[in-house]
Amino acid sequence: MITTVVASCASFLIAVMAYWLNHKGEIRRSLRTARIDRVGSQLKDLYGPLLVLTETNEKAWKEYRRRYIQSVDASSTETPLSQSEEKRWRMWVENVFAPTAQKMRDIITEQGDLIIGGEMPPVVLDFCAHATTYDVLLADWGDADPSRCTLIRHPGKNFLLYVRESYGTLKAEQALLLEAVHEASRVGIR
Repeated sequence: MITTVVASCASFLIAVMAYWLNHKGEIRRSLRTARIDRVGSQLKDLYGPLLVLTETNEKAWKEYRRRYIQSVDASSTETPLSQSEEKRWRMWVENVFAPTAQKMRDIITEQGDLIIGGEMPPVVLDFCAHATTYDVLLADWGDADPSRCTLIRHPGKNFLLYVRESYGTLKAEQALLLEAVHEASRVGIR
């Protein structure tokens, strides 16, 4: 009789332990899957599009500067633009710089919940404020001095670096998460 009671208790304990271990494994798997999904969404919906648009805009700006701004002094807000330079600048702002900045601002506004960290980075807010000033500028170019075209200046390299670093960080995390899933499935752990 004692043997039967001990065997029953042992069976019960084994069943409880198996259930508990399985439950813990399911929780880990669910958390890992949720993290993979979140990182994937951050890359696909926010940082990936931002990186493409930021890099494209940076390349266009560098080419514009290389081709049309002959010296550092010529880019100063103190130096007035000639009529042809003003026309060219307005064309680039209307067709390249403003639309790209507005697309980036819209992506950030629509997908802001995917930003890394607990709060919106100041450099992102600075960029969005800059992009917003294009709305007023494009609504009435008439009185705007092209050399002072936006009220809030672009945050420059800091924004580009933020987007590049954030994208790189997320890609590295995604690779580690996917490798962990692959390794777990290879050895039969869930």
